[in-house]
Amino acid sequence: MGTLRSLSIDRDSPVPIYHQLSRELKDLIQSGELAPNERLPSQNDFSKWFDISPMTVRQAMTEMANEGFIYRIRGRGTFVAPRYLEHTLERLVSFSEDMRERQLTPGSRILLFERVEAPPDIARGLMLEDGASVLRVMRLRLANEEAVGLHDAYLNGVEITRRELDEKQSLYALLSEKGVTLTEGDDIIEAIEADEPMSELLNVKPGSALLQLTRCSRDSNGRTVEYIKAVYRSDFYRYAIRLKR
Repeated sequence: MGTLRSLSIDRDSPVPIYHQLSRELKDLIQSGELAPNERLPSQNDFSKWFDISPMTVRQAMTEMANEGFIYRIRGRGTFVAPRYLEHTLERLVSFSEDMRERQLTPGSRILLFERVEAPPDIARGLMLEDGASVLRVMRLRLANEEAVGLHDAYLNGVEITRRELDEKQSLYALLSEKGVTLTEGDDIIEAIEADEPMSELLNVKPGSALLQLTRCSRDSNGRTVEYIKAVYRSDFYRYAIRLKR
């Protein structure tokens, strides 16, 4: 709790004290210094540490709860809410681009990299004949070194090496260097339950809810290059789309 007790409150600032407190706490949450589901001190503790009224602390906590940074459990206390990574469905972006836009450090661990014969559903998605040779790449995706997703991709007509991908990290950036620019894709999103292997990789309990995205991506020539099944932790990731009428 040393980090919390050293928060800066400026009594001469025109910014209300409750807002200063909520802003400082939100910075700690966004930086990862306060972990998801970590219990926060009581309102009385904050009141004593900073010599401010319990009502001021309550205002700060209400503001944070309304913005989704914390949640309360009656009789147990106040906790840091899971940090959602909200992904819009308006642009075709890579995982690495998405994470960098959020000021997070993207990362990955290659679990599988091999040439395989395309199963029927993969072949159909890539507009190929059954059994056609494709490159399969399975990776664990990381945000600030924390596992948030699992990507199982099949690539058509792409020549890359495991070492190149390991060094570049971003598949889309590597493809672009090879002269392959993905310009459009079709997504299907559904809810699934984590099986045993997924739960171990993503650090969730078996049966936990996951978001699964199936995507077929095409290059500037209209060729389907990528068929991917990606699963994400539902306590970190959600999708948003803007609708107009």
